[in-house]
Amino acid sequence: MRHQSMENIANAALRLFGEQGYHSTSIAQIALAARVSKGLLYNYFESKEALLHFIILHAVEVGEALLEQALAQNSSPQAQLRAFTEGTLSLLQKDPIFWRLLTALAFQQDILEGIMPQLMEKQGTAMAKIIAVFQQLGVNKPEEEAMYFSAVMDGIALQFVQMPDGYPLDRMKERVLKPYLDQ
Repeated sequence: MRHQSMENIANAALRLFGEQGYHSTSIAQIALAARVSKGLLYNYFESKEALLHFIILHAVEVGEALLEQALAQNSSPQAQLRAFTEGTLSLLQKDPIFWRLLTALAFQQDILEGIMPQLMEKQGTAMAKIIAVFQQLGVNKPEEEAMYFSAVMDGIALQFVQMPDGYPLDRMKERVLKPYLDQ
């Protein structure tokens, strides 16, 4: 029950943050949108900033779990890369509105300051794992290749959340994977 209430509040907050901006959204608006009292909201989150951090860290944890699952369930680096790519794009397809709002929130850089060290640490850990996959694939300059792959995936994700109807996500998936799977 507690977890469901926290997710309900977080979803309402994310929608408002994405639509109105973080600074323009009040706790009262979030409570109203989540259909809870302000007191109950404060029972779960001590501040609007704590709620924001919960939303962002939850999304990062989803990505971390996806990467861990792709690495653990597949023995070859090709299968790991495919599983991670397909899983990432599947998340986008399941809830493009959530990811569009989260993306809008991520572009409000001043609000990420309090959580940036934690995000950078998590990003570094994930990138090290992706670099290891590219090392196993035997690519030249695996660090650069991992950054390039991540940038391409970010671009695909951004384009998809901006225009999900008719976007050729499956073709983009195959195109991004082709250089690595045809080795």
